[in-house]
Amino acid sequence: MHPELKNWAHVHVFRVSTALVTILLLALGFFFRPDLLTWWLRTTMGLIEMASGLLPYPWGDQFEIALRSIGGHIWFQITLAIILVRVVAWFTAVTYKELSA
Repeated sequence: MHPELKNWAHVHVFRVSTALVTILLLALGFFFRPDLLTWWLRTTMGLIEMASGLLPYPWGDQFEIALRSIGGHIWFQITLAIILVRVVAWFTAVTYKELSA
């Protein structure tokens, strides 16, 4: 097998698996820990408000409107959750590798 193809496969298996794990965790949170999802929603919306507040008028207002009314806040929240899961998976793998070496 070509090393480039093997590397490509590893990268995409990792990407797909972390996205699926994130969606599974969000679904489980919906049923078993809605308080955590409420906290996540409020935190990410606060980040959107803070970031839009840093932009000059009218760009900040337009940025916030685009994210809230078009549904960008949902994709923003899911993307941040996927990044968080990937960082935890990476940190776990690096720590395990260091401990086993």
